[in-house]
Amino acid sequence: MNTPRIAVVGTGTIGSQVLWQLARQGVDAVGYELYSPGHPRGAAGGESRLFRYIELEDMRYFPVVQRANQLWNELQEWSQVRLRYLDGALTIAEEGSNASLTALKSVELLSDRAVVLSRDEMRRQHPYFRLHENEYGILDKDAGTIYPDRAIQAASSAAIAQGASLRTESRVTDIIQRGSQVLVRTDRGDDLFDRVVVAAGAWTSTLMPEMAPLLAPRRLLSTWYLPRPGTSLSGVKPYIRADPNYSYGLPTADGSSMKLGLGFANHKVIESPDSADSRVVEADLTAVRELVEDLLPQLESYPMRINSYFESYTRSRVEYVGWLPSMDNVVVMAGFSGKGFKTSPAIGELGSQLVLEQDLSEEFKFIVEQNHRPFGQQEPQDQT
Repeated sequence: MNTPRIAVVGTGTIGSQVLWQLARQGVDAVGYELYSPGHPRGAAGGESRLFRYIELEDMRYFPVVQRANQLWNELQEWSQVRLRYLDGALTIAEEGSNASLTALKSVELLSDRAVVLSRDEMRRQHPYFRLHENEYGILDKDAGTIYPDRAIQAASSAAIAQGASLRTESRVTDIIQRGSQVLVRTDRGDDLFDRVVVAAGAWTSTLMPEMAPLLAPRRLLSTWYLPRPGTSLSGVKPYIRADPNYSYGLPTADGSSMKLGLGFANHKVIESPDSADSRVVEADLTAVRELVEDLLPQLESYPMRINSYFESYTRSRVEYVGWLPSMDNVVVMAGFSGKGFKTSPAIGELGSQLVLEQDLSEEFKFIVEQNHRPFGQQEPQDQT
């Protein structure tokens, strides 16, 4: 059988990695990008993401992260651009919580690469964080910061260098089954493919309406805070905190400010990024300002910078990776729920295996086998 010609619709966090993996195998692959690689409007907005091994919700992701780490290293070696800065990161958890129990399972697997720190030890070693009485920390020594814009550009460039093509500033308006082929319709013309991968992020529900019941598109905010006069972010580690309210933070590369973000409960419901209101009102900042007062009191009380971007969520918080029910030759990859970036090279490998009908790597099977249910009264709980 001849290698199929494949379109990848959306070349952001996930799609760029799929395109790279297809190109590595000599596939005739074409990527469609609404803007250009590394743009700030999709799920990769906000200049930094957290890479970590400590799991807070689902230990099945542990080997996925391990595989992602290998591919991150391969992509960085090819690009000769620093895509990650791995100088350690902190996980903050409440004693006895479900997230804590899962985190401690990760610690066991990481052995001496993770260190559990009591509240007193956190106060001495990481004094910038003010923990509650029942909280403790975990230092994940091999964790750190991912630079998403660089990463997407690197994956896209690697794909092009290995034979793929990329059509930037090209909006896909429809995907139509035509016999054994699939028509990709754009604002610049139409083209036929044997198979299509849709990795359109928060635009997926608009492009593929049958997916809408399974996906919750949201507007997220990233905020940046300056340290108060007389304090410094020198030595402050990136962190993630599961309870009592999910949050994460990463110092900027120059150490001048701290980026902070919150979880699902604080994300704004949208229908589509194209129609979403990007304006930020004072009420949008209440929760993150309360976080600063509670956990990071050495930061200024008001952000010095605010950016909005868009992601989508599944009810289970396991991403949707599977064939579109109504079209035999279309794979949908969506609902990465704010946790897709650390695993994105591995998920890109999964997407390429699936669309090429190859045997799936064992660590990926639970993702494809997930039984996704529509959103109902019960909203998803935060996980990462």
